[in-house]
Amino acid sequence: MPYISKKNPEVPTLGVFVPCDPRLDEASRTRAFNIGRMTARLLASRLKLPDGHSPNIFYCSHLVDSEATADSGAKELKEAGAGALFMVPDTWFFPGKSAMALTAHFPASTPLACAGGNNAPKPGVVGLDALTGAYAQTGRLCHLIIGNMPETGLEPEFDEATAELLTDLGYAILTRVALQGKRYVSVDVDSMQMETALNHVHAARRYLGLESTRESMKLFADQLRKKAGYDPEELKALHDWVVNKKFKGRIFPNTEEIRDSGQAVLTGQEKVKALALSAGDKQKLDEGLALYLIIRNYLKDVKAIAGGWASQLAWGSDRRGIPMATADIAETLFNSTEDHTGRKPVIPFATENDIQGLLTMICYCYLSGGEPVLFMDFRKVYEPWEIEKKARALKIDLSPFKQEKWLKLGFIDGNNSGSASLDYAAEAFLFKAIDYYFPGGGYSVSFVSPGGLKGLAGRLAYSDLSGLLTMIQGEAETVELPWPLAEAVCRASDYSWPHTFVTYDQVPASLVKMGMPANHFHLVKNLNRRRWQFFSDLAGILNYRWENSPDYVEGLDRPLPLLYRLNGGETSAKLLQARRF
Repeated sequence: MPYISKKNPEVPTLGVFVPCDPRLDEASRTRAFNIGRMTARLLASRLKLPDGHSPNIFYCSHLVDSEATADSGAKELKEAGAGALFMVPDTWFFPGKSAMALTAHFPASTPLACAGGNNAPKPGVVGLDALTGAYAQTGRLCHLIIGNMPETGLEPEFDEATAELLTDLGYAILTRVALQGKRYVSVDVDSMQMETALNHVHAARRYLGLESTRESMKLFADQLRKKAGYDPEELKALHDWVVNKKFKGRIFPNTEEIRDSGQAVLTGQEKVKALALSAGDKQKLDEGLALYLIIRNYLKDVKAIAGGWASQLAWGSDRRGIPMATADIAETLFNSTEDHTGRKPVIPFATENDIQGLLTMICYCYLSGGEPVLFMDFRKVYEPWEIEKKARALKIDLSPFKQEKWLKLGFIDGNNSGSASLDYAAEAFLFKAIDYYFPGGGYSVSFVSPGGLKGLAGRLAYSDLSGLLTMIQGEAETVELPWPLAEAVCRASDYSWPHTFVTYDQVPASLVKMGMPANHFHLVKNLNRRRWQFFSDLAGILNYRWENSPDYVEGLDRPLPLLYRLNGGETSAKLLQARRF
């Protein structure tokens, strides 16, 4: 069986086959088959899952040019376990006798894609358009890529622009397949009773293929009190890594004193000697670290890929119960690519059990090939006029920054409420939780993110009116402010929590603040909106367009699938599709 590499039974399989005209000469048939094999190799070399593994890529061992070869090709692909199909024709072919005959053997929910070059000999484009047009008329989505490659030669390579487009589509399809049947853990109630954080059990299953395990906090509280659910020796190793390596000299048990002193700790302008930890401080730190190990082990037990945790209210801040140590440091470690074991895969983890936010984080993580996703409070929006006002009060000269995007468009202070990521920190600190807010104690990670981290920032939202999820997002990057301004912004909100200053590429902060659908939003590096759009089509997710934004920008957006062109546009078509999900 022609796999690109040895089959891994633990990862999804994507299939590739080549529809072809049975009348072709042998050289044309050889070229067509080679293009299919080369496309499979391209996908295998560029796609990866969050755990670092590549998906299985299987290509059909023969051309599909008749009903008989369609049936045998389908048999091969089904036995290989293909969960999605890439059709890569180089020539004209008869759709009903080849590609459509093969895909008829698969469930109607199987993701389909069709890709080829803009080639004139034995024309391939007419086949591409005829096939996607046929699928569209049946109401079935089939993404189409018409790229560029040499028109002659037995081993023509797609050019890099086409390869990047195929990579984006490949990640979208891989994510759609990989999430099917996966589960996340939701521990206790939704985020401080906020309905923008509800666990959308049915919508997550229907559109994303995700299941959820709902668990009570009592289980974890009991394990902490019993010192159960983890290896005591591993806790010692984790404690040593935190205290003597990762946060050495930067653990502050006197948070309010540091905050009130005005010392520029977070921006690194002033080195402040940390006080020694008392026995009680160490006990509370270890409580938070033990919680990380307990939750991690629970996630492994139920084979969950992500989780959410409600630190506030019942767990750590309601004095009617027994407040426990905040889970902030545990949440940060889940969202980071390192801990005491060394490099590790990210496990998306939402603070305050914000499951709607967690769904965003899961999608972002998988679509980016495992990048950590930052969880942030949409804390404070600084428009240009307010930046200038604050600068005048601080006597900061902004003239050297007149061309900076953050001064032209404004920025958001993403003041993370616990669930941060060490990957977004140049230097990270630990601050003891403030007693009146978290009487259960414990420690939070804090930092100021460096500038220049680019990707997408946004959030999924749900509406009962349509029964659909909608993504509100935009291209964004982190920005670096003059340090006195950065310190003032940090002190205006919460100094003991992480700060990431985010500016959207095209959308002014004055508009962004009116459009974010909840109190939390999320940033991921190395993800573009075209890749997201491909995925949103496969998952039936609506995409909000910011006011005055163009419908299509070449190089940033994917071309609208033909299915949508035939059914009144993307939103109209997705509303119609929702009836079939």
